[in-house]
Amino acid sequence: MDNKENKILAPLWTEGLPFPEKWIASSPREVEKVLSGLSIEEQVACVMQVKGRAQQDLLLLSPQAVELTQAIPPEDIYRMVKEIGESDAQIILSMISADQIQYIFDIEWWIGDRFQPERALEWLKWLDDNQEPNIIKWLDTEEFEQKVMLLQALIHVRKGEYITAPMDELEDLPSFSPDGVHHIYLKVKEYDPVKNLIMHLRAHDAELFAALMDAVIWYPISQTMEHALRWRMTRTSERGIPEFEEALGIYSPLKVESLQVKLIELEDIDEERGHGAAPFFPLAEINHQTFLGQCLSQLHGQERLKAIRWELVYLANKVMVADKEDPTIIENQSRIMQKVLGYLNVGLQLATEGDIEKGVRLLQKTWMQFLFQACHGKLMELKRTAERFVSDHGSHANYLFMDAEKDQMASLVSRFPQVGNYMEGGEPFSWSDFSSMSEVIKMETFLRRWDFDVRFSKQCLNLSERKMQAYLQDCEHPGSMDVVDMLYWLTTALARFLLFAEVSSEPLPASAASSFLDTVFMKNIDLNDGRVCDGSLIEAFHQALLKFPMAWTDEDKSFLSELLQECVLNLEAEFGRLDPKGQIQWKFTHGLCIQKTR
Repeated sequence: MDNKENKILAPLWTEGLPFPEKWIASSPREVEKVLSGLSIEEQVACVMQVKGRAQQDLLLLSPQAVELTQAIPPEDIYRMVKEIGESDAQIILSMISADQIQYIFDIEWWIGDRFQPERALEWLKWLDDNQEPNIIKWLDTEEFEQKVMLLQALIHVRKGEYITAPMDELEDLPSFSPDGVHHIYLKVKEYDPVKNLIMHLRAHDAELFAALMDAVIWYPISQTMEHALRWRMTRTSERGIPEFEEALGIYSPLKVESLQVKLIELEDIDEERGHGAAPFFPLAEINHQTFLGQCLSQLHGQERLKAIRWELVYLANKVMVADKEDPTIIENQSRIMQKVLGYLNVGLQLATEGDIEKGVRLLQKTWMQFLFQACHGKLMELKRTAERFVSDHGSHANYLFMDAEKDQMASLVSRFPQVGNYMEGGEPFSWSDFSSMSEVIKMETFLRRWDFDVRFSKQCLNLSERKMQAYLQDCEHPGSMDVVDMLYWLTTALARFLLFAEVSSEPLPASAASSFLDTVFMKNIDLNDGRVCDGSLIEAFHQALLKFPMAWTDEDKSFLSELLQECVLNLEAEFGRLDPKGQIQWKFTHGLCIQKTR
């Protein structure tokens, strides 16, 4: 690799600009002076270290603005335009190269294998706003079949007695004739960009114009679209955007112990094969605090970093296609890239057991896709465990867990397991793709805890699905499966143990529940201070539960302790300030099954 690539990569990774970023807005002339002393490659590095409009501002401050713009990889230009907004990025669009235009059109004009003429029309409008130069670029470089396909979607053509549609269908359409021979009928309401395109075409290359008009008349539409799609797939595959069947291979699970240590070869993706400089945005998306980020920051060798940039682009493209996400939506691109980086972080942690030195060595030697697949394999193990639980205990678990926990289980059995996170205030639940081993471990523990809760409810509290249903029918509060959870059954069992020396979750009369509250709390004169549970009573209940023949493991005992702690905290929060001798509105509390008044 030459020194130019080193100059681009080094400052990009260290996020160092040769001037304060605030100067872009506050001291543009100073920035212009600095840029004038930098090479194009160094200026590209500067542009790729800022976001959104600041990128456009930097481009315009460069004395070599056009050359600088065209030196940026098409993937980065596309993201830049989408982040700024097409209508606000007109200056960038006026400076991009034919290859960059082609890449944008290849992404924007298609959804899967379906051409989207309304999207194409939007981009023609933006090209038209930039006047002739970009339209001429496109006309000179686009494949013939794609130009025919586009025109067939937007116009009808009549030449003498030859016509693409019956005359009665064309009568109300606006029309014009650039040469007196070909009569153009415009299918779309917003037709100025189309008319201008055709006029530019006729003025620029009359021979090409005539050939295209004849092709619009004579070429079979389905065959033309097939040829255009084939050309488009050839171009996009060269930039790492695969067809759907190939993309699905990204979700072939790979065991960690099967990770191969084969170094990606740069000649597979070098500039001689038409790729140009590797896109920059993947490295900019990496959180340096993650395990992956820490390992990459210690990775030596600019060639390997360049390869990783390409690999990240390829991975994100595969996931985008396999997940059937629309790549033209910038939020989708960012979310998919974060999913890729999260999976890589998990896969790398799995393969190295969290050892940074091992992580650095592994990144030097193995394909990133292997790490992605290792994570996916681990998540599929989680998914299978969750599926077995739902199959074996799903209906029983409905009486033990709250909606948020049920939603988490549902997420684990979905196509792509996700981890739930409580937002501020506890609700609503937010969801994210797995991004660290701590989240994987959390969900593994979550599943084992659910399994314990089911066994505990059956073997210690003697709860079956039928019995829980009968108890709820006898309850004044809670009255349905949607409200009840494990805390109700356990707290009720604690009450019956202290009142009647039995372990049962049968609903309590309201008077018995009040007596329990008078018993379980330490005596406290001022209820406003909140009362605390008598630890000796809780421990006695704890020991009674341990006597049940449940083949207790150390983890089971730990789960039981956690469950009792949750019970105590809930008791103190829900009932600690209530007067057990007063009138209690049980429907506003959480934790005790109250029997209907007989």
